[in-house]
Amino acid sequence: MKLSGSALSLIFIWSIFMGITAISIGFGAMFPSMNRIAKPFICPRGEMELETQTYRPYPGSTITTLTWYCVDQETGERTELGIFPMSLYAGVIYGLLLFVAIVIGASLYQKWNAYPKTPEAQKWAGWIQNGLLLLFVAGMVLLGMKPLFSPTSQTVSTSAPAHDPISAPDATATSIALTLYEMSSGTPVAFTSTEKPLTIWNDIPIMPQAIAGQRADPDRYSFNVPVDSGTIETFYSDTLKSLGWELVDHPWLGMEFMKDKQILLVTYAPNSNLQSWIVTLVLVR
Repeated sequence: MKLSGSALSLIFIWSIFMGITAISIGFGAMFPSMNRIAKPFICPRGEMELETQTYRPYPGSTITTLTWYCVDQETGERTELGIFPMSLYAGVIYGLLLFVAIVIGASLYQKWNAYPKTPEAQKWAGWIQNGLLLLFVAGMVLLGMKPLFSPTSQTVSTSAPAHDPISAPDATATSIALTLYEMSSGTPVAFTSTEKPLTIWNDIPIMPQAIAGQRADPDRYSFNVPVDSGTIETFYSDTLKSLGWELVDHPWLGMEFMKDKQILLVTYAPNSNLQSWIVTLVLVR
């Protein structure tokens, strides 16, 4: 009995889904170099470089971030790569390999099933089946890690030391990074202020769609805005760029800008009522 067209279609869709989620994103989180297989599609004229940053805000706590870049071979220019396009390409490749493996395995199983088998043969068949599965998973992991051992593969690691009152610049940088990543985690925020929002705060424009604002302290301001996150990101990316601010970091729901010796954090989190967004501006002088 051969696999029908509908069965093959379902297996193909499932394989692609598992390739993206379980293999590229799941195994890719444990073995980041697996995603280098996407290089021909997202970095065809350069080399993929992985930068890891480790922050130790206090003893016993470690935060590690991974950022992929495409480094132009001629100019050396670094372009940050998005995790989702990279996982999409890598996942499709791994999904196709998974699909081929499943189809071949199903074909061999059907041929095996057509012959009479002794209990001993069935036992060995189970061991062989499990062994092939493990071999396939190990093979995909090694395939993804192969570029790691290439002379052109690069991984850059930086480390921010633990909190030390004597090392003020390092402690400040660590605190800023920790604040940014905590505030951009997407955790809903309870916002009850009904104060009229400002139009300008410390020379930083407040979105005209804002319906309420709140000044926590001289260096922090939050406001409630009923728009989508993309509108918030576009507004501050374009507006701050025109004002001379440079975007230096962009986690999931936040942005870090720098101008002269000042740092501005722009983070946005869903309101607890899930009907608007709470934007928070933090200025580090």
